[in-house]
Amino acid sequence: MLKGNLKLTRLALGTVFFLVSLIIYSYYTYTAINNDVIRSIDNRLLNAATSVKYILGNDYHDKVAQEISFSSYQNKADQLSALANDLNIDYLYSMVLIDENVYFTASSYTQDDQNNGKVTQFLDLYPEATPITMAAFLSTAPIFETSTAHRGHSKTVYIPHLAKNGRTYITAADISVDKISNALKTDLYQSMFHFCCVIIILLIVYTLYYYGVRRSLMSDHASGFENHIALEKRLKKSNEHHLQIAIILVNEIDNISRFFGTKTADEVMKKLLTHFKQQARLHARIYRIATNKLAILTDKETPFDELYSIIQSHNKNTPFITDPFIYITLNAGVARGNKSLLLKNAHIALLQSKQGDQSIVNYCEAINDAKSLYLYNVEIAKEIREAFDAHRVVPYFQPVINTHTDEVIRYDCSPRIVTSQGEILTPDTFANALNRLRMNGMLTHALFTQCVSRFRKSAICWELTLCAENIADPTIYDHIAYELHRYPNPENITISILESQVISHYYEIKSFIAMVKSKGAKVVMHCWGNEFINTLNTLKVEVDGIKLDGAITKQLLNDANTSLFISYITDIAQQLELELVVEAVESDTVAELLSQLNVTLMQGSFLGKPTPHVTDFKKAMN
Repeated sequence: MLKGNLKLTRLALGTVFFLVSLIIYSYYTYTAINNDVIRSIDNRLLNAATSVKYILGNDYHDKVAQEISFSSYQNKADQLSALANDLNIDYLYSMVLIDENVYFTASSYTQDDQNNGKVTQFLDLYPEATPITMAAFLSTAPIFETSTAHRGHSKTVYIPHLAKNGRTYITAADISVDKISNALKTDLYQSMFHFCCVIIILLIVYTLYYYGVRRSLMSDHASGFENHIALEKRLKKSNEHHLQIAIILVNEIDNISRFFGTKTADEVMKKLLTHFKQQARLHARIYRIATNKLAILTDKETPFDELYSIIQSHNKNTPFITDPFIYITLNAGVARGNKSLLLKNAHIALLQSKQGDQSIVNYCEAINDAKSLYLYNVEIAKEIREAFDAHRVVPYFQPVINTHTDEVIRYDCSPRIVTSQGEILTPDTFANALNRLRMNGMLTHALFTQCVSRFRKSAICWELTLCAENIADPTIYDHIAYELHRYPNPENITISILESQVISHYYEIKSFIAMVKSKGAKVVMHCWGNEFINTLNTLKVEVDGIKLDGAITKQLLNDANTSLFISYITDIAQQLELELVVEAVESDTVAELLSQLNVTLMQGSFLGKPTPHVTDFKKAMN
């Protein structure tokens, strides 16, 4: 939102700067044109006044002392009037100075002068002579004057001349100030018209740009859907004060973007957004509010179950796209209520979903359950601490079987906690609390130590799953290295690493794998395919095998694409000479389907449930 506001602020500043520059330029242009108009009028007056001399003739004023005939005077007046009319000048005339008085010797006339009987005659007195007029007779250069006389408010130019008899006379030209003002007004109107045209064009461009930028700021370019800015604006301007929203997190997007590129990640998000748009009702709005988040906004009357069904319409156990094979999982937080708190509450619910074991959390229910959840967490935390203190953390073992030979190739070790009442707690019961208590390291240390102690003097092969936090812990790292060095048959030990954590702890895990393999133990990638498929992951960390995520196996009976996916993985494993184990085999039908897909190593309740004890390896093979 800050970037969007910054862009609009820059646009506004640029617009203000442009307008100020345009006003300054328009004023400068107007002033320059005004000067040109005044200069043009002055030149016209000069040319007109100069022309009077040539119309009258060189000897006209030599005769002034004598009587000039009326017909001769009238002829000159007619010529001057015609020239004045052609040059759009009000009057053209000549004058002489006699005994400190100014008299007309020739003058043009207008139609109004004729109609009103005001035609100037030869040697008519010019009573409005000003000091400037008198000074013109003594000047050697043209003189301009603006004055008000019986002929009106006008601008005049006086040009002095010397007759052959030595008498000084002046030729003059008048133009009314109104004509000058009209010319300047015309220029002003033209300037204003041009200014308005530029402003209109600017407004059109600004409007188009504003809506273009607005649309650009309020939409996600990769998917074409509205973004978080559009969502915030919708919430702000909505007339409904109570709404409902679901914020959905796509857990795998960051990893997909890192390994397949942002284009593939955007394709996944676009397909998911389109999927939800098709599922949602017409009045529900879909937004992509972050790289890995989207939102579904509905009215408050939309039942939670309906919103829940929209979100659940995505099947996490089937490949979301098949080229390449990519699976995605979702967590969602739903909130309903005051629109000003909607986003905050939905994000709180999303965080609860991410931290807990629920894929969708309703904020209202989460608040109501907070107290009981708190009490449960306190109780389970107490049980965990007491179990460690009383050595009631024990390993359970589930066989991994080669179904072609019915051999148990190893036992998968998983933790159990025995409560003070004798109840057996499974990992899904205490895993979250264990993480919050930061006791994963203690659990790994306890399980690994117990397995080493139990199987040191036997030929039984066993497997233990480690998380990235354990691998990054120097104490656990050194303990495992020490025990592997002392173990008589390290080739019987298999360390399982969660594939989802390889990306974020790549170098620590790669170093750990190198250490484990140097001691003679094996390494497999656990929960493979849980987030997305990338064969380069396995090649880079050099594991000995992969263990397919059980969630994929559970979908085998319901989705034909799952069979294609497992067949694809089987081919990859064979080409790379990797061991492939499929877990969560819970029925004979699933086992048969897997056998048809050339899967030989399986693990699941159908083949054997986790137990606290194992039989001798040789007996198990028989």
